[in-house]
Amino acid sequence: MDNDFSGWTIVFDLDGTLVETAPDLHAALNHTLATKSLPPVSLDSIRMMIGDGAKALIRKGLAQNDAAIDEEEIDQVLWPVFLDHYLENITRLSVPFEMCQETLASLQSRGATLTVCTNKAQHLAEQVLKGLDLEKYFSATVGGDALSIKKPDGEHILETVRRGGGDPARAIMVGDAWTDERAARDAELPFVFVSFGYGSLSNQPYDRLRSIDHWRNMQQALSELARLV
Repeated sequence: MDNDFSGWTIVFDLDGTLVETAPDLHAALNHTLATKSLPPVSLDSIRMMIGDGAKALIRKGLAQNDAAIDEEEIDQVLWPVFLDHYLENITRLSVPFEMCQETLASLQSRGATLTVCTNKAQHLAEQVLKGLDLEKYFSATVGGDALSIKKPDGEHILETVRRGGGDPARAIMVGDAWTDERAARDAELPFVFVSFGYGSLSNQPYDRLRSIDHWRNMQQALSELARLV
């Protein structure tokens, strides 16, 4: 297994796992808040707001400003404002994490099937991957609005594996937040937690979990987990 990932599907979260997307999301959120004459939130604070989709991000931005949360306003006004700004600047500041692309290429060369499972809207996820020339690595991308469920529901991951042509019995999830961890547990998959992202672990014991602080350690963690299956 040390040299061969043939038959394995690796499922990656997007924001905070593959790509440092926080700066562009930060700009879009503050642009949206400004339309309500609300002060901006800091880049540091937004990093812990990412992971549940853009509408959730808007809600968190409003809450941080102690502003009323009106779902109709979010759907009809704030979400379109956010979306327009974000799409125009979606990869202006975003970059793949260091050694991400080299590692993806290596995993592919070792036979792995690579997929993306994200709570980001499907068309936004596709635009990020395309804009950063990452789409070539992935056999399937399943966004947060592509199914009737999303992470932390494990079925989101399992459907991503299936759409990539893989076998859920030989799959590993990689992510940066409790939503990824819980979804991996729900799907009964091994999980690699990337500590440099936007979330945290649940601190519940899980014997099929590895934590890494840099992409340089990704392949070793995946190999260790694959040997446990």
